[in-house]
Amino acid sequence: MNLPYYKINKLLWRWNKEEGARIVRNISLSLDGPPPAREEAKPSPAAAPKKPRPQVGDGLLKMMELHSRLKTWLETPDPPRPPKPIKPVKLEKTVPPFDIQEIPAAMRKTYLPKSAALMERWFAGKINYSPTDADESAEINQDGEFYPPDFYDTTTITLDWVLQFARAKAKYDYLVKEAIRSPKAIEALHDILAPYQGQTTDIFPSDICEGNPISLHRHFQFQRAGVDGTLGQKINLLLSDDLLRGGAPDDLTGALGSFNFYAAIGHARLSWDVNLRKTTAKVTGIWVYVKDNYTFTDKQGDRSEYLGHWSNDGVIVVPLDAVAAVSPYIPYVESSLTLPYIDESVALGNPVIKGNVYYPIHNSDFRRWAIKHQRGGDFVVYSDRRFIPVAPPVKVYL
Repeated sequence: MNLPYYKINKLLWRWNKEEGARIVRNISLSLDGPPPAREEAKPSPAAAPKKPRPQVGDGLLKMMELHSRLKTWLETPDPPRPPKPIKPVKLEKTVPPFDIQEIPAAMRKTYLPKSAALMERWFAGKINYSPTDADESAEINQDGEFYPPDFYDTTTITLDWVLQFARAKAKYDYLVKEAIRSPKAIEALHDILAPYQGQTTDIFPSDICEGNPISLHRHFQFQRAGVDGTLGQKINLLLSDDLLRGGAPDDLTGALGSFNFYAAIGHARLSWDVNLRKTTAKVTGIWVYVKDNYTFTDKQGDRSEYLGHWSNDGVIVVPLDAVAAVSPYIPYVESSLTLPYIDESVALGNPVIKGNVYYPIHNSDFRRWAIKHQRGGDFVVYSDRRFIPVAPPVKVYL
């Protein structure tokens, strides 16, 4: 039976509905490919040996050696002729395997270069993950320790890149123009600045934190604005509503999924208000940045998130549409937590051609790979920071 599926139109960047997917049974995603090799320092090349000086009698010795080799060659019998080669047995054609580590290359074919770069970093890292949602928020790993320093990426994602996406720019503007003045933000600022009560000074948190973005976030972040949803959530929208099938996930979705812009105090001026007999803090500048946890952990109690069907040629989505629903023999997933999709590998064309078979991918596949190879490190993404002057200042009474 031919099944409907959705494929990204790279020209219009939208999902196009097509027909012709066929289930391929008894094959599965490969998790066997060796993890990326760690780079090791190359040994310095050895010095070239010096050419010895010629000695008296060297010419005579060489002539005697050549004479001996010629005599040996003349006296050696011809070797026996090799047997005729046996005609190889023609093997039955099989479906080429698709390894989970081929997904980043497929992402690049789909114009998702940042998504590919972050996933490759995940594959290359030591195993690192948070057992619970609370641990992930606190950045505590499976050993009960804070993430090591090399599990923070501060270079791959930049604010300039993120702000190219209109939906991200809208949330950024909302954060710096409105959200930092909300009652919740004022309350958070009060809690952060309360230890400075009674002082008359200027506070520069970046200097206090010695430019460390992690320390700045932990001690001086006071407001945020959320952007977008995960790749799985966008696919759920595609499965649930024909009207939402116009927009395909882009590189921002693939790289960061659901993420936040954050605001941290950039500068605050503290003074004593004689009339109110209170310390007044005026926040005159903020730092704005993106922070996101790159992880394949599912929420506790939820079914593992479906990330589409992938091959080395890209991604498709195979929903349980009315055409497919007429057959009781097609395996699919349907629950209150996950919208229905076909949970089997499918082929578009001849399945023995590499790239024609697409495999259903879930968060749990990455976690299984990590357990198998003891690699795959969840990490935290920080963008660069941007200082934004605040006028008029945000005033807080301590």
